Order: sequence, then structure tokens, then C-alpha cells
Amino acid sequence: MQKRTSYTITSAVLFAVFTTMVIPFEFEKNDVEQKFYGYATIEKLDENGNNVFTQQVHNRLVDTGETFLLEQTFQDSNSAADNTQIGAICVSDEAITVAETITAATFDSGNGITENNCKEDTTVTISSQTAQVGPLTFQAGSTNVADGDTIRSIGICQNDVTDDGDFNDCATEGILFSAIDTSDVTLNSGETVQITYTFDITSATT
Repeated sequence: MQKRTSYTITSAVLFAVFTTMVIPFEFEKNDVEQKFYGYATIEKLDENGNNVFTQQVHNRLVDTGETFLLEQTFQDSNSAADNTQIGAICVSDEAITVAETITAATFDSGNGITENNCKEDTTVTISSQTAQVGPLTFQAGSTNVADGDTIRSIGICQNDVTDDGDFNDCATEGILFSAIDTSDVTLNSGETVQITYTFDITSATT
């Protein structure tokens, strides 16, 4: 009887990108500086229209605002346009260079995985200002990856707007939300990889 091997990949964003892989016990974290903020500008003008006072103050994004952003972004089954939102995890055998300008088409362009390499979560979990896609399981020799395929990168993409099924290539359904360059994970016959994507916009409590 062939032994079944399981791998786990987890990625998270907390105003920086944290990529964590356990294969099966190896830990790796990549930090990329991000700037997400809002601010108000206050300008006072005198009777002649001259500026006499200007102030810019950064906001405090509150819990309800954070939850609203997540619910508008991810497919959590709570809105009418939900099936056009983010919830798919796509895998690629190309080692990508992650940059702000990367698009779904760019992510797909060098991908040699010819199966339906995208799986989707239609009930993304949103809790405590955090969205979690998955875990989604990719199995060797299945409709998603062939025996011997190597996963080198992950794209977080829009879901299938028609039938919520597996599909081929991120750009088929819309935009690329985020990209992760991972260590190489080769799936041989009987092996699986489980991928969970977590997007966290929790702000400090103090």
C-alpha cells in the first residue's frame, strides 16, 4: 500500500506579507514592507481665501470598517455580487518574481501546469478582521495537478463567476489579488498539498 504524504502551505498578510511553509517541518518567513493607511486633510482659509492652517491626521480604521473591507473583497456568501469576489487559490510551476505590477496574465504566462490549477473557496471565513481562504487540497494525478508537477508559486484570484468549479489560469476569471513565491513542492503519485491563505488587517488595540 502506497504511503500518502501530505504537505501544508500557509500564507498570511498583516500590513506586510508573511509567507509560511511547512514541508513538513520547515519554517520560512518573507517580509515585504507594505503601506496601507488613510488620513484626513484639514485646511482653514481666511476671508480672502488664504490658507492659514493645514493639518493631516492619520485615521484609526475601526473593527467594523475592517470587516466591511473584507466582506466586499472575499467570497463569504454574504452579498449579491459575491461570486465575482476573491476566493480562489491558483498554483504555478513557475518561480515568479513578486512585484506590485504583476498581473493575472503575468502569473499565468509561464505556468506549465496544464490541469485546472485553480481551486476555490466559496465560503471564505471572515472573523476578527481576518479572511481565510481554504484550506484547499491539491492532489497529484487529479484535475488540478499531474503526478510530478512542482508548485513554485501561488496566486490568490477571483472565483469562477459561473459555476464555482475548478478552472485553469487566474486570468480566466479576473484579477490577481496577491502572489506568493514559495519553496518548490513536487507532488508525486498519492501526495497532496494543502494551501490556506489568510489576509489579516487587524489593527492594534492600543
